[in-house]
This record gives sequence, structure tokens and C-alpha cells, in this order.
Amino acid sequence: MLSLTLVALSFLRLAQSKPVSKSDSSPTHSTTTSDQWLIIDGTSVFWPTSTDYFYGPTKGPKASVVTCNAEWIEYRGRDIALIDFGPTSTSTYIGSYAVSEGACRTSTDLESYSDTHTGPVTTLCDGIPRALGPRETVTKYFPGTGPCVSSMSTFTNFDDVYREPTYTPTCSLNTKVCIPVWSTYESLSSKYTSAHPDPPEGDTASPIRPWSCPRQTIIDPCTACHWNAEAATVFYWPVTTADGDLCKQNGTTVPPSGPSTVIVDGQILTSPSIYISFDTISAWGNNRVGPASQCGDTHTSTMIAVEPDHLTSMRNHHNGKYPGIGTAYPFNFGDFQPHEVGNYTMSLVPWDVYQGGYQCQGGWKCTMIRDDYYPWLQLPEEVRAIDPKWTACHRSWNLPSATMIALGRNTQLTKTKHAHSHTHSATPQSPVVPPTPTATGDHP
Repeated sequence: MLSLTLVALSFLRLAQSKPVSKSDSSPTHSTTTSDQWLIIDGTSVFWPTSTDYFYGPTKGPKASVVTCNAEWIEYRGRDIALIDFGPTSTSTYIGSYAVSEGACRTSTDLESYSDTHTGPVTTLCDGIPRALGPRETVTKYFPGTGPCVSSMSTFTNFDDVYREPTYTPTCSLNTKVCIPVWSTYESLSSKYTSAHPDPPEGDTASPIRPWSCPRQTIIDPCTACHWNAEAATVFYWPVTTADGDLCKQNGTTVPPSGPSTVIVDGQILTSPSIYISFDTISAWGNNRVGPASQCGDTHTSTMIAVEPDHLTSMRNHHNGKYPGIGTAYPFNFGDFQPHEVGNYTMSLVPWDVYQGGYQCQGGWKCTMIRDDYYPWLQLPEEVRAIDPKWTACHRSWNLPSATMIALGRNTQLTKTKHAHSHTHSATPQSPVVPPTPTATGDHP
């Protein structure tokens, strides 16, 4: 057997090489074998034999797993050895694909930060341009403009053809059955390394890692997990402001007086609690290498009640395997109240709040304020109660954008699927903005 270092280097070389096609034939020319070596025209390469890699019993109920793993070790080792002999020929493949010019496809959507707003714009005393009225509909043409012209383009690929072992295993392995295989390998490898701290080049006695046996890196994904809820709908009780100035943002927030109730999809919502609805929400392990495993169940059409001061938005957040966790701020429901601006009724979201929202993709792409503000919603602690396995999940790893829906007194609503659209009260208010909140620094 090769030393662990030599085998690891061989596998690394294979992983870094470009994809190749191989002939399904045995080695040609003058070929002989000696122990675990294959000699072709005087050149020898390591040629593993499955019978030397039985990591476990060869009889009984677990024998088939041990035999299967040994067959795959043999196949992988021989496959790499034959590649080292170089290609036997080159295959040529000629293909074609469709190409087009002009307006062959169209896409219609609401305007976003990358589009030019052609409608009315106003600049208030804060100096920031604001698009008046609802978002415009934008039609884009692909791959360009003008008449659509389609044609076919051809290409030629040249692939090297290599020798390949005549036998390919047909058995399969999974994480569960491979646990004892890995355990046996690690025990044998540890003993061998202790006895041979500096194995000679060409060593064929060290155990070969069971590369084809899958190994789960995180035993329990719930020990380090995050939530996945692409979007959320926040039902809140609207507030008003008294006095104050738009530029100074020094208005006084006036909460609604007296208890209010609303029925949403048959469920009674009562003030002052805030309610968050998820179309779907699930949790996944924080595994950055390979696919993550799910923690608990996927929950659909789920609604939770949250105290108003427990709700937090995150400005300038980035989702991803390596998330850029934003800055936490308490929710200011005064940001969403409608105001009369010219002939339009709209919210006057402050520029620093708007820049940090979902629609600005990190806070630096927006050049004006549109009627499309969606705050990043830091998932509150109450989310953990949805599934008993979610006690250790990170609140700020993967955040949903929130659609805000203002509730009225003693009304009934039918909740619709989250569609990134705003719903505001139609009652106009004076153009004042409540005080700007300060960061909470809450990043659990």
C-alpha cells in the first residue's frame, strides 16, 4: 500500500485535473502484475487489490458494506494509476447551440434600484430625491433591442481518452453504514502511524482512506443552526406623530389608544402585540463545507405573536454562508405611516433607514427613495417556540425581508402570500417623521 501522504497527493491531483473521458478497456501493451504493482511496458504504478482493504468483518450482516468499501478503494486507486500512464487517444465532439440578437425575450417587473425612474420626483428638506406614487412597471428586453434574429453556432471539444479499470463497483454506501468502516480505518491508521512515523517512499502497507464512504461532519445540525424564511409578513398597529420636523426628525410618536382586534385568516390579532406570519420556515445546520442538514421540521403558514419592543430590524445585512450581519435597530412603526406629498399619499422613510433595507442590497446601490422599503427582520426569540429543536439557532445568520401590513380597528383581513407589496392606511397625516432610533447592538 502507498503511504497516506502519497495517496492523498494522488487524489488531490485527480481532483484538480480537468474532466476527461475514458475508454472502458483493460490496460494494453506488455502488462504484468506483481503483488500490488502494475507494470506496463516497464513502468510500474501502485495497483491496489480489494482483499487488502477489508475494514471490518468479511462474514455476517456487515460484510457486504466492508466488501463494497474495499471494491471502491480498489477501483479509485487503479483509476488514478491508469491516468498517470497518460491518454491513449483524443476524442472530438462537435456540437451547436442557439444564439440570438435583438428583443427575443422580455421581462416585466416593478422598478428597483437599478432602473431609471421616469415618473414624478420630489426632494424634501432632507435633500434626498423621492419617487412619487407607486413603483413603475419596467419591461426589459434580452439580449438587446431591435428585431429578433436567431441562428445556430457550432463548437468543437477535444477530450483525452484514458484507460479505465475493467470492473466498476455497482454497490452503494451511505453515512450510517460507513460509521464502522471509518472507525476501523482510523484505528488501523493510528496504529500504523505510531509504528511507522516516517514511512519510506513506495510504502504499500499503510491503510488507504475510505474515500467513497460518506462521512457526516456535523452529527447534530441543531447544535449550530440558522433559520431559513425567505420572506415574512409583519402585521402591526399603526402609530401617528405629533409636531416635529422632517429634517430634524424630532416628532413625538403617538401609539394607538385602547385595545384593537383584527381577524386574519380566522385568527384574532389583538393589540398591542405584533404578529409575524411565515409562508414557510425551517432551520439548517451551519455547515459551510458540503450540504447542510435540516434541524427539525419545515413549518408552513405559521404565525407568532411578538411584543412590540422585541421586534428588531437589521440595516445593511447580507445573507449567505458567510453572512454580513447588519446593525440592529428597534422597529420604528412611524416610518411606515402615510403622508400627503403633492397629489400622492406615501410613507416618508428616512434615508439612513431606507439605505439599510433589503431593496438596496447592502446599502450602497440605491440613489433615491422609492415606495419599496422592505426591512431586514431579525428573527425574534419567539421563533424558537415553533419547533422544540430550534433552541440553539442563530437569530441573525439568514434573515427574511419583511412586508409590513398596517392593521385597522375591528376589521377582517385575508392574508395573501408574501409578494413584496406595501399596504398602508389611506388616512393622510401631516408630513412629520418620528425620532430616529439608535442602534441596539443586539446581535445574538
